[in-house]
Amino acid sequence: MKCEGCGVELQFSDSASQGYISEKVMADRLEAGKKVLCYRCFSMKHYSQLPSGDPVVHSLENLQKYLELSRNVLYIIDLSDFNGTFREDIMALLKNHRVIFILNKLDLLPREVTVKEVRKWASDILETNPDKIRPFSALTNYGVNSLQRQLKTSSKDFVAIGVTNVGKSSVINGLLRSDVVTVSRFPGTTLEAIPRSLEKDDSGTVTIFDTPGLFTDDRLTDILNVDDQGLLLAKKKLERTTVEIRDQRTLFLTGFVRIDILSGAKPVGILHCFAPESAVVHETNIAAGRDEWDKWFGILLKPPYRRQDRSEFDWKTAKFRLNRGKELHINGLGWINVEEGPLELLITLPRSVRLKVRKGLVGPEKF
Repeated sequence: MKCEGCGVELQFSDSASQGYISEKVMADRLEAGKKVLCYRCFSMKHYSQLPSGDPVVHSLENLQKYLELSRNVLYIIDLSDFNGTFREDIMALLKNHRVIFILNKLDLLPREVTVKEVRKWASDILETNPDKIRPFSALTNYGVNSLQRQLKTSSKDFVAIGVTNVGKSSVINGLLRSDVVTVSRFPGTTLEAIPRSLEKDDSGTVTIFDTPGLFTDDRLTDILNVDDQGLLLAKKKLERTTVEIRDQRTLFLTGFVRIDILSGAKPVGILHCFAPESAVVHETNIAAGRDEWDKWFGILLKPPYRRQDRSEFDWKTAKFRLNRGKELHINGLGWINVEEGPLELLITLPRSVRLKVRKGLVGPEKF
């Protein structure tokens, strides 16, 4: 018998291994007609705790195996971290598949952005037909009914894929009108591919294979511990911080991203930072930014959400010149939007975190 939350085979013998459940708990839940979850899923679902020493990691090799289940794919992307969760290495595996792109967490985007604009923007970046793009919110149920209708009229099965923390399990629960899939703030909740049945109007079913989220190594969240990852994940709309630049300034996005603004548009440059509500944004002069960074790291500037030595991390510096209407996306955190430019920026951040200049999701005329 398998865990109904993560899909791993249940076992009674090793409490430190995946799939553990005590015989008594299993018997009691079966007798009561309740969902049977392994200890790991039960801890995440009811106590928001991950068992210590959890070893789960899922890779592209795992994904290749799961993609053999169907040629039809639901690729779930986090709109609030688009460039961190849309992956070229995943797309390389999907050349012979039919893909529907589900852009989850629409509810986190600024109110200035319309659904039509999101679909057009994503269509240009993904170089695909807008009909294959589904803006979606598992939180508000936006897009659930239309996607459900599309899947129900199909005679195909689908494989649901995505990297960790994109809300994949929440999307599937929304489609199934159920909470059968374990949802937690921890990465790698699902352990095996699990078939989920969506009832069709003609009494048949469509199978959606829920697959484990792939782990990445180039998002800011990837260098945080599991608890800090959960704290950084946005719970409400991304917060916008507007900065007017009349001279050289330093802007911190958390303790991990320092932006030295070297020059701006005349008479004033304007940029907007979009980041989760728990990410501290702090503006100061360049000298203070240079001299106080170590002292502020994990105290004034969060995350990290505890005092840490900045020398524990390997850093890099990159220079960008951003024109009006462009954005600089920081994987696993958010983005900088230029309303009035050009702006010359010198950015220092952990070496593993990827940056991407992109067409603005939020146009400068919106502000």
